[in-house]
Amino acid sequence: MNALTTEIKTRARLLQKLLETRNTAASKRALILSRQRQWEIPESWQLKHCMNLAAADAGFQNWEHARIVLGGEAKPGEDMGDFWHGPEVSVFINHWYASYAEAQEQLRANEAGYLLPYRKQYLVVTSDYLQALGVSAAEYWDTIGRDLVQGYGSASWLNLAQQRLQASRTERFKANWDASQIMLDLQSTEVEAERVMKSFVKDGRLVSIPEQRKKRLVILRWLVEQLQFERRYVEADINSFLLQFHSDFATLRREFIMNGLMERAEGEYWRV
Repeated sequence: MNALTTEIKTRARLLQKLLETRNTAASKRALILSRQRQWEIPESWQLKHCMNLAAADAGFQNWEHARIVLGGEAKPGEDMGDFWHGPEVSVFINHWYASYAEAQEQLRANEAGYLLPYRKQYLVVTSDYLQALGVSAAEYWDTIGRDLVQGYGSASWLNLAQQRLQASRTERFKANWDASQIMLDLQSTEVEAERVMKSFVKDGRLVSIPEQRKKRLVILRWLVEQLQFERRYVEADINSFLLQFHSDFATLRREFIMNGLMERAEGEYWRV
């Protein structure tokens, strides 16, 4: 365990607290990451789930992947994740290489370049790219020959990785999100809701569960409004109810909880 893996664990605990309080933006981020990784959505977020989410948000497949790479234990040629890439640098045009030897050759030909790993590939970037990542082009680079692959696991690599990780610690992990604005963005007008219903409901059953969250919420609200307020349902009741509309009752039941449309405790469900 080093400062990098400790930071991922700290983020996981912060994320878990936000999810436990039904923070809308945190829940949305958890759903997006889970769907990208094709993870099952749990009915309650545990620390092990949040460890994977925090690792995925930093550019890794899961917590174990992050632990190995950030712990300096990855072997040459292994998947190094998207840690040194991200949306903030997607506008930059860089040189990409499938082999490390080719990337090294480019680096030697470009005195202003820096060599970074990307999954199982390599890229040579400029100082502008590093600045966008929040990583200083300082003396740490000189000690590793401006090559993060060559310097992997060294003290200089650790310092640069800490800069990158700190820069990626966005507001969602440091402050309260504007949950009310996000919920407004997810609201559908009557016309939009009617269009969704026509597209996804045929003869009273769901043709499919919408992938887009805004559309999915229209369907979820339509379903939950058919349940009684103040009544406590056992899981078997919810399953039977949802089976009338779609075979994947487990996903719909979890979505009720994740989107704050129902609460669950001691095996009972109720509308909120």
